[in-house]
Amino acid sequence: MIKLKDLCDKVLNTDLLIIGSEGAGGHAAIEASKSSINMLIVTKGKIGQCGASQMAGADFNVDGLAGKELGFEGDDRDTPDLFFETLVREGLYLGNQKVLEKYVEYAPKAMKDLIDWGMKIYSYESAHTEEMARGIISSGILWVAAIRKKVKDLKIPILEDTMVVDILTSEDKIAGAIALNIVSGEIIVIACKAIIMATGGWHKAYPFNTGPEDLTGDGVAMAYRAGAELVSMEMIQFCPITMVWPPKDRGSIILYIISEIDPFGKTIKLLNNQSERFMETYDPINLEQSTKEIVSIASQLEIEEGRGGTHGGIFFSLKHTRRRFMDMLIKVANHRIKNEMKDTRYEFTTLLPELLEKMKTEDIEVGNGAHYMGGGIKINENMETSLPGLYAAGECSGGMWGAVRVASACTEAGVQGKIAGEMAPIYVESTIQADIDITQVKEILNRMNAPLLREHGITPNTLQKKMHEISGKKVGLIKNGKNLEEAVAEFEKLLSEDLEKLYISSSKSKALNFEYLKTIELRNMLTCLYLSAKASLMREESRGEFYRKDYTVTDNDNWLKTIVIKRKDGDNEIRFENPIITKISLPKGKLTYQEAIGVATVSLKRD
Repeated sequence: MIKLKDLCDKVLNTDLLIIGSEGAGGHAAIEASKSSINMLIVTKGKIGQCGASQMAGADFNVDGLAGKELGFEGDDRDTPDLFFETLVREGLYLGNQKVLEKYVEYAPKAMKDLIDWGMKIYSYESAHTEEMARGIISSGILWVAAIRKKVKDLKIPILEDTMVVDILTSEDKIAGAIALNIVSGEIIVIACKAIIMATGGWHKAYPFNTGPEDLTGDGVAMAYRAGAELVSMEMIQFCPITMVWPPKDRGSIILYIISEIDPFGKTIKLLNNQSERFMETYDPINLEQSTKEIVSIASQLEIEEGRGGTHGGIFFSLKHTRRRFMDMLIKVANHRIKNEMKDTRYEFTTLLPELLEKMKTEDIEVGNGAHYMGGGIKINENMETSLPGLYAAGECSGGMWGAVRVASACTEAGVQGKIAGEMAPIYVESTIQADIDITQVKEILNRMNAPLLREHGITPNTLQKKMHEISGKKVGLIKNGKNLEEAVAEFEKLLSEDLEKLYISSSKSKALNFEYLKTIELRNMLTCLYLSAKASLMREESRGEFYRKDYTVTDNDNWLKTIVIKRKDGDNEIRFENPIITKISLPKGKLTYQEAIGVATVSLKRD
């Protein structure tokens, strides 16, 4: 009889496995450490140096009254109820109101944690279109540094440079996970009672995006394969004014960040290749100060209709300003960065000064980068998923925001991590360890080993190019039925046929083999893209960050509902759910996309 230890290099046992170490995962671990359970953090890189958290702006949101209680100036007009109402309205009513209530309730608690752990605050300012002071400003580097230090101080066990490949289930609940040590190539089986998934989004499934290299949809895809429900997979936010060129700065949102800083925002012009200020057509009143969604869609329409630049973008221009005024803008930016933000990252200390000087005479080509995934693992207000023992926190979770991620993703990570860290130990203490299913382990290992055993077929780079060709052209910002139908069929083929032909053309070792690592990541990215395309094809309207050129109406009568997807018997089980309501009733009727955005939403977050 084959034993577990015969199939892998190591077997580890813990009560709680936390997959991801940064804003959500780190916060969850610190909170869970207040209990008496055993835990283990597994992270794909080094703690504090992987994922999206380190790259954040980073702004955190609390209501004005909570801000005052935290020692900031705050705003007496702003109550938790008003903050909650704003989040529901600006998510175009599709958000889970129970989860949003928890966001508002826990935001100051999570913020106090970070302050207590030593995260420095630069300023407290209006970070909302209501002009209420909800924005607590720090930086991603300081955020993750505070979390890393606290995790280290608490001596929480960490397994770094390790990718969790799949979840193990038994008796319809969590039993453990299989992981790959990226450096040594060791296969590790981890037995556990519960998992907190904190793995971020699937940015790298898109050819043009704002995320780091390790955001490949791992947690969402693993949860789906294990039988957990996903929700709102069609909701993806694209960030306008993302740098397209030069290649070394592709994906940077530094110009978007400064466009949010007065007086830059009211000064910039976005131009097409005919030097036309195209926002005069799409929003003649607000121009470039329109919503993130309107600016993104307007610029993408210009690009797709042939009025874009050589590298597939539009142009960010300041060269129309007087030289003296431009010098003043540069002075303001430098002061803000050096004296207020004190951010030492390359984008702020080197790239931005270079760009500001360059823009005295040249325009910068920018576009819409895949920026934030509004869909993911379906959670309730306790961060529980439909799979007992599995919790999700941060960007890999789905359904809280609705149709627009309108407030801080940094706060989301902290809030959801804190709640998951509270709730998972309670579950752990009430359950027993499920037996590891040896057959399940063997199936996963066979799949992992297959690319190493093949001598010919399709290389990971070739498959990635195919994937990006489809995702960039057919499931991007502006969608239509024809493209989506083709994308669903093409992704299905890549998953069922091309993945099974992957082979490693270099070393056959698992150790430090990034070509091999990509075979695992490709399965995850393709899974997320396939499900996103499928949900997008089903939603026959436009709402918030979701836009279909063939269905431009926001339809509250027929489509004010979420799309839930679950894997069952090797196929997809799809159903529709009405948004969960606590206080705010849902609107009726149909509106044009522009009317719906104008009535409900101004998307404002920069991180």
